[in-house]
Amino acid sequence: MRTQFLPTTAKVLVSGTVLFWIIHDLELKQVALVIAEADALLLLLAFLMFFLGYLITAFRWRLLLSAQGVSARIGFLVRSFIVAIFFNNLLPSTIGGDIVRVYDSWRLGNSRSGAASVVIVDRLMGLLALASYALVTVISARELAGLVPALPALVLGATLAVGSLAWFVFFAPRRLYQALEKYHAPGTAPPWRILAKIASAFSVFSGRRDLLGRAFGLSLLLQLNVIIHFIIVSRALGIDIPVLAMFTVIPLSIFVTMLPVSINGIGLREGVFVFFFSAYGIGAVEAVAFAWVALGFVILQGIMGGILFATRTEAKNPT
Repeated sequence: MRTQFLPTTAKVLVSGTVLFWIIHDLELKQVALVIAEADALLLLLAFLMFFLGYLITAFRWRLLLSAQGVSARIGFLVRSFIVAIFFNNLLPSTIGGDIVRVYDSWRLGNSRSGAASVVIVDRLMGLLALASYALVTVISARELAGLVPALPALVLGATLAVGSLAWFVFFAPRRLYQALEKYHAPGTAPPWRILAKIASAFSVFSGRRDLLGRAFGLSLLLQLNVIIHFIIVSRALGIDIPVLAMFTVIPLSIFVTMLPVSINGIGLREGVFVFFFSAYGIGAVEAVAFAWVALGFVILQGIMGGILFATRTEAKNPT
């Protein structure tokens, strides 16, 4: 209990400290005014785009499950993903929802290690797509480079890191997976045994270039939907940032808010938008309003997920 309490307390302190530092000298009434004057129709359109994202995510998830010989209905996967968003809101981390998705992958008849591996690969494809968009567009983001001169190198490094993980999953030699099998023995320390089983479960994806192409294509489509969603939100709030720049800003902001140092990105979300938007002459008031609208959408999705969770059944193999 104490080992869980201390990291959570540290995250609360980080979120609270960063958030206070950002908003302590802001007129919160001005932030509220920016939100109140937003274009409601554009915000509605932005919210509806989440449902397209759910569908794309479900198709990618089903594609990866099928490689493991597991069948699933799109409707079940969509509902599971929305429930996962609820747990992302409920738990003090950004991986609570992944645990739900691992559990639901197992309920479909997958092994525990296979269920974990499919969610990891699903996440990996999303990160690779985000990094790719940022890498392609960062050269044109001269204003951002002015804030962070090393930004192109950082984006390149992140892309190579994520790409290396993707290489391990889809192109690592079979003998590497076979070498991990010796760690499966009951005498092996539990953390290493679990990790070895999950890594070995990746072997079903090895050499599947067709699967990589389709999964990555769906990931590019999904992240395009995410970036366009944020572009629409910015226009709804009267924030004028070049469209191409958003293809760098949004992936970077997502990477930052995923860092496990705050409560669900609170504080980091506001800070990253204040920082990046300043490169384009956007004030802190507008940037915080943008961040809070984004947070509001997350909360709304969490409410939907909570309702679905309260009404769902727990039967094994719900296909």
